[in-house]
Amino acid sequence: YIVSGVFRVGQIGIELDKGKIIGELGLLAPSHTRTQTVECIADGEVLEITYDRVKQLYFQSPKFGFYFLQLASQRLFENLERQEKELASYRAARG
Repeated sequence: YIVSGVFRVGQIGIELDKGKIIGELGLLAPSHTRTQTVECIADGEVLEITYDRVKQLYFQSPKFGFYFLQLASQRLFENLERQEKELASYRAARG
């Protein structure tokens, strides 16, 4: 969770600031591997949570669990939409 500052997801050129959540897809990946790299571009502070704590909260609080599933699903759909646009641009450029 970004408390302050500005962060950039370099591979896709997105900037994130206060109030955004990052890293949720890495928590869900079978190997807990991150899918993107985030760099701090303006002094900032983030809150960190472990996979075990997220898992505990998921089972203890249906509201948290549903929020987390919505967050991860939204991110996956955003990534899919971005890739579809990139593929369409690539195809258009190739004629």
